Amino acid sequence: MVVFSESALLEFKQNFQNSLENLPISVVSRSTAIVNDVEYPVKFDFVTETLVDHKKQVVTTNIIEIEGTIPGTIKIGSLQVIPQHIHITCEYEILSITNNELKALLQDEKPMLLYSDWLLEAIENEILVLEVKVENDQVIDWPVGIKNAYFL
Repeated sequence: MVVFSESALLEFKQNFQNSLENLPISVVSRSTAIVNDVEYPVKFDFVTETLVDHKKQVVTTNIIEIEGTIPGTIKIGSLQVIPQHIHITCEYEILSITNNELKALLQDEKPMLLYSDWLLEAIENEILVLEVKVENDQVIDWPVGIKNAYFL
C-alpha cells in the first residue's frame, strides 16, 4: 500500500480536485462508421471525476459518464453494429496516482498540464468495452480502441 503524506494529499485536494471535477473529454475511436459508403469517425464524450480518498491514501480519476453516437454501421467479423446513441453512467477507474507521481505533480511548474497529459495518455491506452446493438436486435460487447482524446 502506498502511503501519501497528509500534507501532499491536502495540497492536491485544495489545488486540483475542484479543477478536475466533471472534466469533459472527447475521444475518437479507432473504428469508423460507414454511412452511404463514406467513413465517419465514431466520437464519444467522457466525463471524469478525480477523488482524493484519505482513508485509502489514493488519488483516482474515474470515467463517470460516456455519451456518443455511432452514426453508421460498423462491421465486426460477421456482425454489423447499427447506428445508435450510447449514454452510460459508470465508475470506471482510468488513472490512479502513486506517491512518487503525486510528489512530481506537486513540484511541477505546470501541474495541471502534467496531470492532463497523464490522463489523456491513460485514456488513449485504454480499451473500453461497450454494449452495442447489432442486426437482429442482438447486443454484443464492442471493444473500443481510442485513437485520440482531447479536452473539451
